[in-house]
Amino acid sequence: MKKVLIVDDDEGNVKFLSTLLKENGYEPVSALHGAEGLDKAKSEKPALILLDIMMPKKSGFVLFNQLKKDEALKDIPVIMLTAVAETIYSDDSGDAGAFSEIKDSFIPKLKEKVQQYRGEGQVKPEIFLDKPIEPDVLIRHVNDLIGPADKVGPV
Repeated sequence: MKKVLIVDDDEGNVKFLSTLLKENGYEPVSALHGAEGLDKAKSEKPALILLDIMMPKKSGFVLFNQLKKDEALKDIPVIMLTAVAETIYSDDSGDAGAFSEIKDSFIPKLKEKVQQYRGEGQVKPEIFLDKPIEPDVLIRHVNDLIGPADKVGPV
């Protein structure tokens, strides 16, 4: 089975993504923060990494940078997960204008960070997905990046 490492500090998200990946024939491996994610990437050698941007101990950007500088890990594709909408709507303010304003300021900063990585000779993450994740969209991207899950049975 193809392993997919999920690095996210939200246990609910990890459970959701793990279930989705299992149902589609992938083997999920999880880490609840960036430092653990780096350790698991080294020990598990996943085919793909789903990486949350905002986490304690090591942000997704810091971990991404470390992965791409490590010869053994640099070729693993990464899908970065953002929680812009989830974070804003969780405050119960109901102010759609606040969402738009924060998202409008966050996206340029995200693009700036990606440009910084390019300037340092780093590659950008293959894909950015906004939370909440649409299951069909995620699985389509996983399939595109690492191929469909391995079939069980004789080859």
